[in-house]
Amino acid sequence: MISVFRSISGAVLLAERWAMILLSASVTGLILLNVVTRATDNAIYWVDEAAIYAMVWLVMIGASAIIRLRRGISVTIVEDMLSPAAKRMSGILVDAGLLLLAGLLIWTSILWYDPAALIANDFNFAAFSGSTFNFIYQEPTNTLGLPKYLVWLVMPITAVTMTIHAATNLVERITGQVTDFTGWED
Repeated sequence: MISVFRSISGAVLLAERWAMILLSASVTGLILLNVVTRATDNAIYWVDEAAIYAMVWLVMIGASAIIRLRRGISVTIVEDMLSPAAKRMSGILVDAGLLLLAGLLIWTSILWYDPAALIANDFNFAAFSGSTFNFIYQEPTNTLGLPKYLVWLVMPITAVTMTIHAATNLVERITGQVTDFTGWED
């Protein structure tokens, strides 16, 4: 069972790694483009917005990867004083808490995107907005003109990947088979 969790989480982690590499390069390229075009008085105004959204996606995907790698910022002064059994229980509680948080993000995303109401309104965005007063599907980004729901898809996607990683970490912690990610950065 743990191998199934690990293989799914591993595939997600690999995809996240490549997404972070591409998004990092995109943010860098967009900012450099912005500097050059502004210096030559030929500013391209959508570049700022594209860089911001790429950074948002980068941070959210990175947050998911951090959960799997167990590399989040932490204060360990109390944990360092615990016995091995108490330390293990503390780790289980942290992993369970992260799984709960990820589940809450999925639930919040479902409430936000409201797929049931969207289906009930035959995927008619105007009818959906009129019946729910939720304008997520109709609001465009300021300069790119993309529907904002596409930009904010990072939330439900990340909620699902965080859930996968948190569940894998919890199963590993309960079974005492925690993966060591030393060298993952190489």
